[in-house]
Amino acid sequence: MRLWNAAASMVTARGYHTATLLNSGKVLIAGGYSSVQYPASCEIYDPSTNQWNSAASMATARAYHTTTLLDSGKVLIAGGFNSTDYLDSCEIYDPSTNQWNSAASMATARGYHTATLLNSGKVLIAGGFNSTDFLDSCEIYDPSTDQWNSAASLATERSSHTTILLKSGKVLTVGGLSTSFSVLVTCEIYDPSTDQWSSAASLGTARAYHTTILFNSSKVLAIGGLSALYYALASCEIYDPSTDQWNSAASLGTIRAYHTATLLNSGKVLATGGYNSTSILASSEIYDLSTDQWNSATSMATARSSHTAILLNSDKVLASAGVGLTAFLASSEIYNP
Repeated sequence: MRLWNAAASMVTARGYHTATLLNSGKVLIAGGYSSVQYPASCEIYDPSTNQWNSAASMATARAYHTTTLLDSGKVLIAGGFNSTDYLDSCEIYDPSTNQWNSAASMATARGYHTATLLNSGKVLIAGGFNSTDFLDSCEIYDPSTDQWNSAASLATERSSHTTILLKSGKVLTVGGLSTSFSVLVTCEIYDPSTDQWSSAASLGTARAYHTTILFNSSKVLAIGGLSALYYALASCEIYDPSTDQWNSAASLGTIRAYHTATLLNSGKVLATGGYNSTSILASSEIYDLSTDQWNSATSMATARSSHTAILLNSDKVLASAGVGLTAFLASSEIYNP
């Protein structure tokens, strides 16, 4: 039976944070929000000891940011929000020294954006929000020079979308929020070799705060999210880059947004927690592409949304922190497939 087991709790309760699997197999948690504060603190989880340890704090507290594991093994953190301002500042964490160092700032302050590591080792930042505007602007970070350069803009301003690196090396962006907080059905593809965005087939259902997963087959699964009417969705869709088509996939057993989706080594997908328009969820489900079926998995001990769930080297999944039924969470759980 597939089970969730309690893991050690984090030092600081938080949600809207990021989790990054380091080359050591440890997990870096950075920033987030916790009731009345935006912590600059970071923590590292060691699966071999089931312990959280404090890591060096960031220079700037932030949530709604992105973190990207660079080819060097260092971690780039970009943008976000710090209780008063959207940020253009960036920092780089070096696990070998447990130090954060300033990186070049982006040209545009933003949160709710996406960051995608390209095959070149550069990082593409796309869209986002900055207090007054949804953004179509994009930037590319070059770790070898510590420089940001403008990239072609999206055709549509968007935040709270997803981006995923396709097997071709191109980047697919899916859905999100746009002007007047409308939920998007549109998708776009970025080609790093030409610095151009082009239209991709639109989703069957507009969605934001969803998740996307790339399968080994090159297909992409879009899962749940919020609909155009801001209701949580059960619907899922599969994109085939070879035909530029979205097709309906089996629906989730439970409507959910602000959830997580993790690709397991088996090729199946674990969806956990989230929000179902009325309450925070503890339930989990597993999707099998070969049968196009979702099946219930055991529920987490604690209902959580806006959390993180990351695949460990052991093939287990670490679900950490998030927004609970009554408070922000410090608890963590491990799923054993």
